[in-house]
Amino acid sequence: MTHPPIPSRPAVFLDFDGTLVDIAETPDAIVVPPELPDILQRVQERVEGALAIVSGRRIAEIDHHLAPLALPAAGLHGIEQRRRDGGAVLEMPASEQLAVLHDRLAHSGLISGGVSLEDKGAGLAVHYRRAPERGDAVIDTLRDIARDLDELHLIEGKMVVEAKRGDVNKGTAITDFMTAAPFLGRTPVFLGDDVTDEDGFRIVAGLDGVPVKVGDGFTDAPFRLAGSRAVMDWLHRLANPETSLAS
Repeated sequence: MTHPPIPSRPAVFLDFDGTLVDIAETPDAIVVPPELPDILQRVQERVEGALAIVSGRRIAEIDHHLAPLALPAAGLHGIEQRRRDGGAVLEMPASEQLAVLHDRLAHSGLISGGVSLEDKGAGLAVHYRRAPERGDAVIDTLRDIARDLDELHLIEGKMVVEAKRGDVNKGTAITDFMTAAPFLGRTPVFLGDDVTDEDGFRIVAGLDGVPVKVGDGFTDAPFRLAGSRAVMDWLHRLANPETSLAS
């Protein structure tokens, strides 16, 4: 694997599930390493505040798992944004077509037998980690019942299919952060593990940054880390004041 470098003035963007924590059978079943909030706070200090979480989760969930931190963050793939520590969470309006999709899912017979529906308010997620053999049925059904809902975009992640506004993604969220301090003028680094992170990788690559794929699978990112443990080691290295930047 090509180990990711650390730019001289990095702006660090981190996915959550599958990157900072291992993916669990359900979103609520994750185990957060007890040292994670401390290491993130030390990294944030090292990069002069230019650290943000970019996740498919709601920002309130991220805050719960990283308490007492309330970092800059993009939630729901960028639909929610908080630009500074403890600041207000701004949320783009949800598409009215989500309610239509929710109703169709409720009558589809899909949500059963290990397949569950998570209503995120501004998005929907259909999880099938408990029934991986039903993955094709989940994908095919969602594609079929959302075919005429042109405002929505389906994202096929790890054992999940999400529906959200089509004009917002992790790449647009990173672009937004990079337009203002403390991110402005820095070199972006984005660590993510899933298909949903590829939008962010492309944006970061276009800014001459460092896109980092976590784990296995096809990616456009030129750098990799093996998993969440390797991510933690990389963060410890970045947080260490004896580690020279641009290394």
